[in-house]
Amino acid sequence: MLRAAAAVFTLALVGSLTTIGAKPPEPAERDLERQFTADVRPFLDTYCIACHGGTNPAAQFDLRSYTNLDSVTRDHARWALVLEKLEANEMPPQGVKHPTAEAREKVVVWTKAFLRHEAKKHAGDPGIVLARRLSNAEFNYTIRDLTGADIRPAREFPVDPANPAGFDNSGESLSMSPALLAKYLHASREVASHLVLKPSGFSFAPNPMLVETDRDKYCVGRIIDFYHRHNTDYADYFEAAWRYKYRAALGKSKAALVDVAAERKVSATYLTSCPRQELRTADRTGNLELGTWNTRSRGCATWFFSSERRWSGSIPTSP
Repeated sequence: MLRAAAAVFTLALVGSLTTIGAKPPEPAERDLERQFTADVRPFLDTYCIACHGGTNPAAQFDLRSYTNLDSVTRDHARWALVLEKLEANEMPPQGVKHPTAEAREKVVVWTKAFLRHEAKKHAGDPGIVLARRLSNAEFNYTIRDLTGADIRPAREFPVDPANPAGFDNSGESLSMSPALLAKYLHASREVASHLVLKPSGFSFAPNPMLVETDRDKYCVGRIIDFYHRHNTDYADYFEAAWRYKYRAALGKSKAALVDVAAERKVSATYLTSCPRQELRTADRTGNLELGTWNTRSRGCATWFFSSERRWSGSIPTSP
């Protein structure tokens, strides 16, 4: 007796929990279900199924499958087309039985209410977001940002396909095929060939570093980049050196070379290291010998290049 009572109590408890856990339909959904059964489904059976049914439904659109609100919800996007055709009086077509204006209006009102309900229920939900690879442009930019060199390894990749909306960065279009994967592996080897080993780490060159002449090319490129980053106007340094040489005549006998550099807004380091010979060879008229300056400047560049060659020559050539 006790076991039977316990069993009944357990079944009652499970039933109550199931009822509590089940989410009852919202009032709007209940109204939409009721109106679909009362107005929409009979409308479809009377005026639509004759064409959009059977073994070969018109426009490949079979309306027989929509038997309740859930079936409509699973394919709600196509009901926007139903609404468009009904509002334009294009369906049913000419030559078949047509509904009254009142019957048509009921289905139009129901379809609009249904679409608004679905839009509100899924507001803020983008749906399924597919994982995708980088586009060719994104891949090139990523390699450039990571290495500091504009290698552009995706130049041999196929052109990225665009999706129906015209975008080339969607998950639907940016898939990965076996052939494209092989190109990615080849691109990674190409990026690795630009690797430059240094005493304090590594860097990436804009050109492949495969033989000794590539290292020379890299060093020369760094020197050129250095001068491109520092747009030096030698006339400013000529004037600063001249003012330092004749600082006493200019009323600044106690001015140091760094003071003159700060006043003339030039590099104190460069003014201190390069123009020593020029300061000694300035003639009595206050003019600097341009040839001496150029010789000294070339000497500075030669020293920089030699220092680059010292560490570069100590690194074995890549196979």
